[in-house]
Amino acid sequence: MKTINCRDAGIQCDFVARGQTNEEVMQLAAEHGRQKHGMTNITPELQQKMRSLIREEKKAV
Repeated sequence: MKTINCRDAGIQCDFVARGQTNEEVMQLAAEHGRQKHGMTNITPELQQKMRSLIREEKKAV
């Protein structure tokens, strides 16, 4: 499972997007950014930054 969270992007928010693919995670994160943070201009640079923050979720043992 892949994840990205707002805190890693420097936003004081507990949201975590989870998905099977980078594209799924990016789509969830972009929708959250628009709805909860009023982000209307998601530039290619911002997309690149967000992609760099996607991590593989560690499995609980």
